[in-house]
Amino acid sequence: MAKKTSGGCWDLSDQLDSDAVASAFSRLVSGGKAGYKAVIERKKEVPICKKCGKELEGIEKFCPECGEKTEWQKKKEEPVILLTREELEKKFKSGEKKEHEVLAYLRDELKIQENTAFELIKKWEKETREPEKTGDIDLNQFNG
Repeated sequence: MAKKTSGGCWDLSDQLDSDAVASAFSRLVSGGKAGYKAVIERKKEVPICKKCGKELEGIEKFCPECGEKTEWQKKKEEPVILLTREELEKKFKSGEKKEHEVLAYLRDELKIQENTAFELIKKWEKETREPEKTGDIDLNQFNG
């Protein structure tokens, strides 16, 4: 039986070898008695200069070896092109942009509320799926 220490805490040292404690602890720590769960760690990718192959720290604007601009600096300097809603609609309907990209763009760049942007995308999808309606053809117009 556990007893209190002089500080008022419970002394559980006599319970350490208990199967119930081991079972509860193993479920908390590893997800079961079977042992620890496998943890997959991703190896951190070391940035490398595309021109000379030197390993970089990841904060440089230029390679200290050859002076080539780093990939992240080139990407940072790309011009930002803002699309209008109409241009975005054309890109979505043509399949150039995927739904999640369009949703993020509408929300983040054009500052449209997410639920409104989602409804807009659903409307565009519906319009894309519907075949274009053509006028009824009057076959009598071909009679001489």
